[in-house]
Parts: sequence; C-alpha cells; structure tokens
Amino acid sequence: MDWNYGDILDAVALAVPADRPALIWRDDVVSWGLFDRRTNNIARKLVELGMAADDRAAILCRNHPAYMETMAACVKARVLQVNINYRYTADEIAYVVADCEATTFFYQDAFDDLLPELRQLLTSVRTWIRIETDRQPQPAPQGAHSFETLAASGDGAPLDIQRSPNDGYLLYTGGTTGRPKGVLWPTGQSRLVQLESPLIPKVPQSMEEHAALVRANPAPSRTIPACPLMHGSGSNAAMGDLLNGGTAVILPNDRFDADELWREVERHRVTRIAIVGDVFAKPMLKALDDNPGRYNLSSMKVITSAGLTWTQEVKAGLIGHMPQLILADVLGASEASGFGFAIASQGKIQPTGLFDAAPKTVLVDADTGKVLPKDQPVEGFLARTGAMAAGYYRDEAKTAATYRMIDGVRHVVPGDFARWVPPNQFMLIGRGNLSINTGGEKVFPEEVEEALKLQPGVEDALVVGQPDEKWGKIVVAIVRRSAAYDETAVRAALGKTLSAYKHPKRIILVDEIPRHESGKADYRRATALVTG
Repeated sequence: MDWNYGDILDAVALAVPADRPALIWRDDVVSWGLFDRRTNNIARKLVELGMAADDRAAILCRNHPAYMETMAACVKARVLQVNINYRYTADEIAYVVADCEATTFFYQDAFDDLLPELRQLLTSVRTWIRIETDRQPQPAPQGAHSFETLAASGDGAPLDIQRSPNDGYLLYTGGTTGRPKGVLWPTGQSRLVQLESPLIPKVPQSMEEHAALVRANPAPSRTIPACPLMHGSGSNAAMGDLLNGGTAVILPNDRFDADELWREVERHRVTRIAIVGDVFAKPMLKALDDNPGRYNLSSMKVITSAGLTWTQEVKAGLIGHMPQLILADVLGASEASGFGFAIASQGKIQPTGLFDAAPKTVLVDADTGKVLPKDQPVEGFLARTGAMAAGYYRDEAKTAATYRMIDGVRHVVPGDFARWVPPNQFMLIGRGNLSINTGGEKVFPEEVEEALKLQPGVEDALVVGQPDEKWGKIVVAIVRRSAAYDETAVRAALGKTLSAYKHPKRIILVDEIPRHESGKADYRRATALVTG
C-alpha cells in the first residue's frame, strides 16, 4: 500500500464524527470537521501562492494547535514542512532556512520581535504567514499573511490533487555533533514504520480498510505528546493519533510540568502519553509518589517512549500507580525508527536497555560493515532494512555514510552500538560516535550515566570525554544532585557495577543538566562545560 499522510487525513475526516475533537489546547477545542476545513483552506492557499510539490515551508511556533494544522496543511499541499527550534537565535534559524531553501515561513506572533532581523536574513523566503496565538484574526504586518484569515477563507473542500507516497517532511535534528541536519522522511515510509508497532492489533492493507477501522472505533485514543511539537517525538506522536482519527491534546505550556501533565490527563480523559525516556518519566513518577491518589488516571492505557533510556525501575513505579498500563519503549532515531521494542506490563518488565529486535533489524560489524550472525552474542552497530528516511537533505556524503548498501540491500546505520542476545534480542550499549577512548578502552557514556542515576542523591547525569595527555581522554560526569548525594558512597557503589576504567575521573556538580527541550542530552554544551 502506497500511503500518503494527506490522503489518510482526507479519508479519516470522512470517517469520523465531525464534532469529535481533533486538537485540544487549553480551552481551545478544534473539532475534526473544523480541523479538516481549516487545513484544506491553508493547503489550497499555499498552492495558490505558488508552492509546488517538495517546496519547503518552515514553522517557528511553540506548543499550539496551529503547529499541527500547518503540518497537516503542508502534507495536503505536497509541501515539505521544516521544523524550527523556537529557542534558536535568529542566526541559527537563518542557517536552517538557508540549508533547506524554504520559500514560506510560518511564525507565531510570540516571535514578532525577531521579524525585522529574520526578514533581512531569510533571503529565500517569499511568503510570510503570522500565527495568532489567541486564535483571532489580526492584521498582519506589511508583506505577511494572517494564519487565521487563511484558515477561515475558502469552502474547506479537499484539494483536487494527486499525491505521492514520496511526499514528505523535513525533520531537522541538532544531533550530537555539528550543525543541524535535515532528515527527509517520505510520508509513505513514515507510515510503514508506524504500522510495524506491536501495539497495532490489525494492520490495514488499503485506504478503504483503514477508513473502515477508523469508522468502527467509537473511542479512539487521546494522546498527549509530552515534549514540544517542534521535535519529531512530539509532532510524530500527535500526527500518529490524527492519522487514526483520534485526538491530540497539546500541553498548555512549553516547559514540562509533571503535575500539569497529570491534570490534563484527568481533565481530558487522555489514554496515551508520548515521552522521551527517564527525563520525563522520572518527574512523572515523582509527582505520583508525592501525591498518591490525587489524580484520576483510570483512562490511561499506554505510555510510549523513544529516543532516550527508560529504566526498569521507573517503569515499575509507573505501573505501580496505574496497573492497567502498557509501556512501549521504542528504539529509533531521526534517521529511522523501529529497531526494537520493549513492551512492559504489570509483572513483565525487561531489564533496562534490552529490546526485542524488529524483524528487519540486524547488527553490522564496526570494522568490516558486514551483517553479523544472530546466533551468538556479537557486538556491532544497529542497522535495519525496509522502511526508513530517504537520507539527509542536500548532503550526499552524510547520506552515503548512514544509509549503506550491504550485500545489495539498503541499510540505515544511525550509530547505536549493541550486543546481540540470541535468538532475537539485543542489549543497547550506547551511541558509537559518543564513545570515549580512554587509555585504549572504549567507554559508552550512556552506560555510565545509567549507573550513576541509580545511586542515591543523583537526580540526573551526563557523561562526556575530556582531552587528557596521559589517557587520551578521561571520563567526566556532570551530575545534578539532591540533599542525599554523597560522592564517596556513589563512587563505592559504581565499583560494584562498572569496570574501573569506566569510572568518572571528575564529577562536576550543576543545578541543571544540559539538555534539549526534547529531553535528549545536549552533549555539545556538556563538552563545553567540561573543557571550558
């Protein structure tokens, strides 16, 4: 089946009740009927403004319904939407827009002060569209369009347009090193990855069957993406629910607050939350531990996580408060997803970092690049065939290094290092390009971080390498502590779980760990902190 997000959204809009909520944000509820009309109107306007298939439209917007409306409108118009980190400076925004050559720029009115500078820097942009936070049409600055006016102008009918499964979106990721890079995701490939989830009871084989399944489901899921929509984890979680006729509940504020999250779950009878590992799960658990029984969470069914370690102990704690929960830990990257799954429920929680391999997942040898056998505990880089992104936008060398032809088959190899556990599991070790070579031994930061975070008084931790004349590099830990922290006790405990060469030679105490808004580690800032 050749899937296209725009086609799916058109089909779903006909299958669901028009008054079902599609988006909820604060007190603003966008019904499916209204969502369909508004996104059709915006999509048609993009075409009228001269945007053709694969033209790029960037969006600078905080958590807001307009973010998902813009994403839906772009896929309907065959336009590549480009995510912009709203914490970027004008120069950083200009870099991404120039790199992708965006010709249209959606921006929220919260960034009006940046507009004069951006107009000078963004030379490729022809069309400016201003998003009104309060959802009321307002006169836009000269040379710009009002988002609300565009959304309300037109008959809301679907576009008479022939789409392709190769239509997609650009996911810009800061990664761990270097400048942001855009990963080009055809929506057909993205949809195939979604359908690999072991939580899907029935995989539709046609658009007609998908629409029938949506029509027959009277109580679809309501999902809260816990991280900002500007990150792939957030927008993909919200879009995933919309593609199934559900509801995306957008958190009221940009800074994550676990108590606010649980209040929204109770208020809107949310069934699913999407998080990024322990950075979100730990405060969520603490809020429940500190206030047992405060929130009615009986509606909750699933918490999914991707992109960061989610520890066994935290999973057990969440299930302790919500015994009905299923926890789905999905191992993926911006370049591909669905390498492995760890599905947990009451009485069944796999050890931290252990995943069931997806059918198309393999390990490749770090030296030869060849696929390794699955019948022995070998170590290598995780790779997969099948559905994946097309590559890095306008970067053939980087694409060739990550998307490799092995024995005549295209594999994606993002750089995660793992140990095979026969017959069909693997233990994640860490990110290969982050490993620290100290005295000839290889140390993976994630392994040391998880050992540290299990110690009393360690609230959070990052581990990086610091250049050293004797060792080449030494292991340095950045730790956020509580009152219970005792460095002597922490170091003694590490001796029971980690080889001596993996122990931090320095521990730096900080009030806040350098992390991106998604919860992922900001290793560049961490390295600057250690070496500066």
